[in-house]
Amino acid sequence: MNSKKMVKLSNTIGFISVLALIYWIIIFITLQVFELKVFKENTTSTFYFSIMGILALMFGALMINIMFNLSRIAERDKNEDVPANRNKKGIIAFLASIPLIICFLFLGNFISAKSMENNLKKSADEIINTYYSEIKAISDYSFTKEWINNTAKMIRIMQRIDQNFDNVSLILSDEINGNKMYLTFSGTDVSMDDKYTIDKVNYINKSTLKEREYLEKVLTKDYNEKYFVSENRYYSLFVPWEEDGKKIIFLFTNRRHYGTLSS
Repeated sequence: MNSKKMVKLSNTIGFISVLALIYWIIIFITLQVFELKVFKENTTSTFYFSIMGILALMFGALMINIMFNLSRIAERDKNEDVPANRNKKGIIAFLASIPLIICFLFLGNFISAKSMENNLKKSADEIINTYYSEIKAISDYSFTKEWINNTAKMIRIMQRIDQNFDNVSLILSDEINGNKMYLTFSGTDVSMDDKYTIDKVNYINKSTLKEREYLEKVLTKDYNEKYFVSENRYYSLFVPWEEDGKKIIFLFTNRRHYGTLSS
């Protein structure tokens, strides 16, 4: 292969590498700004390694280009002009591809969220049906150490069964100083030592306005629909449970680094 073909090949490789890097930057900024969840964790790692490959290609193409151009400076003006029309078409194609890529990212985020929503709903329904008797027992709520520990034990079991969620919480309504509050209980035990006291304040549910509105509808009104949330780089599913006038809500959460480039 002569030097002219080598320079042309290195230019092509360098151009493709720069283009790939620009696309990656666009994808990265779009995912970070809009918190889109498209790639799984392993895909994310592969995506990062691909950047190293792109940079290596760019550096290699640059070195080859420099070496061969040193021997071709005298003849660089012979038949090497690129038609202006080709440049225009290339620029138009590049600019047109950017909104398409962004649209595909949003579509991928939507598909990922719907898939996770369906998986969480199926898993939650199965878990709740399997542990019906245990759930019925803890639905008889009383703010005692024994009740908290029994609930925590059941939650720890539920968390270990299904891979679609890694965290389970139980939410219910209570009162603190005469004010209605929503309390959240997790898989954490409390000490049965008489010197250890428990305080409802430590269990107050911290949530967004939309989530509080949902809790209000479920726990005070005749509303029993599930509520799926996809934000802040994780997925959550609220599942109401009611029997004999006793109502509680299970919160199933997938907090794994799914679909982000910061995992």
